[in-house]
Amino acid sequence: MRRFRTICRSSYRKRLAGWLLALALALALAGTVAAASAEKETAPGVPAQSPATYLRGVVSSGLGEWGLSQRFPDAALWLDLEDGARTLALLWPETKTPARGALIILADEGENAESGLAGALARELTHRKFAVLTLGLEPPSAAVERILERPGPVSEAGPEEQSQEAAIPATIDVMASETVDEPGTAYRTRIREELVAGAAELEKREYELIGVIGIGRGSNHVVTYAVELGTLPALIWVDPKFYPYDSSRLAATLQKASVPRILELSSSDEEEQRKAGLRRAKVVGFSVQSVGSGTSFASRNGKALAGRISAWLNSE
Repeated sequence: MRRFRTICRSSYRKRLAGWLLALALALALAGTVAAASAEKETAPGVPAQSPATYLRGVVSSGLGEWGLSQRFPDAALWLDLEDGARTLALLWPETKTPARGALIILADEGENAESGLAGALARELTHRKFAVLTLGLEPPSAAVERILERPGPVSEAGPEEQSQEAAIPATIDVMASETVDEPGTAYRTRIREELVAGAAELEKREYELIGVIGIGRGSNHVVTYAVELGTLPALIWVDPKFYPYDSSRLAATLQKASVPRILELSSSDEEEQRKAGLRRAKVVGFSVQSVGSGTSFASRNGKALAGRISAWLNSE
């Protein structure tokens, strides 16, 4: 009997030790799986970051650029800017060769290089033998927006006054309402740098830049860019929304630019007033196409708008 009790106790201890060992292994395995799951939820090789942190040398703009580069890896291009930062562009090659040329599209405020009308318009234009590079437009901060929305001077200047204004450098005209230290200047400068970098990328790939398209608020910035570029075959505004100061100086600014052709696609009541003002200022090559009040400037209308732009470019 004593020998039997000894054997039972020994067997019990062995089973207990086995259970404890199995429990320890299970807990260790569960910890490993949890760590692996957390790692998968984070982008490969990139720690979880707040929108204000740096991402491979890119300052997060709030436009979802990193996620966009993962969705379109073949089209994504990181453009180097003068301050050492980078911004994301998407390059959509022509689907039929030879290419008729290349276009740059600057999206509306708050849209990235693919969202809104920009992406849909770009893809439709590639089917019409254009290569298209799209850029997002980061929305301004509240402080910058207050600067940009300042009322512009109401000017009914005649040709003589317009000619005197034309002697002022274009960059000063566009930023005359801002001091050098104001954030509005930095905001405009950053966008011009992106346009310049996009054009340089197209040139490197041996594309001929034949036009720049600004959507909504993007129209303000392509006008400034056109003036500084010197020569630009075509300037296109899609549903333009000009800041007050930019609107008041639009005629004088365009007089300085070597832009022989300008197209506005609009459904606004301001289009005819803008057309009359540019005509009085003797800005040549400007034409307006009304898309009708029932047509919205949404991605679903990208095909129709691309057809208008392609036909207009082909009409030269």
